Amino acid sequence: MSAPTHRDAGDERSEIGRRRRRAAQRRRLARVDVAIGIVGAGVIVLATPGLAIAALIALIVLLLCGVSVLVERGLARRRERVGDDDQVR
Repeated sequence: MSAPTHRDAGDERSEIGRRRRRAAQRRRLARVDVAIGIVGAGVIVLATPGLAIAALIALIVLLLCGVSVLVERGLARRRERVGDDDQVR
């Protein structure tokens, strides 16, 4: 086996950079999901006459946004595991 070259270190840094960008993008998307849920909940509360029904609908919307975030995290972890498996081989 040969010693790692400068190019290998650069490839590793670029991979780390790609992972950081993907993580940042996932965080941004999660924030957008939460923001959409909060805005949607606010609109529903302000636009409907029945506050109790509006609150229930708002909670459902927020729960759906939370589920969306959790599903995205799970998919991202699976993608990372598949990527890690490819690197081992």
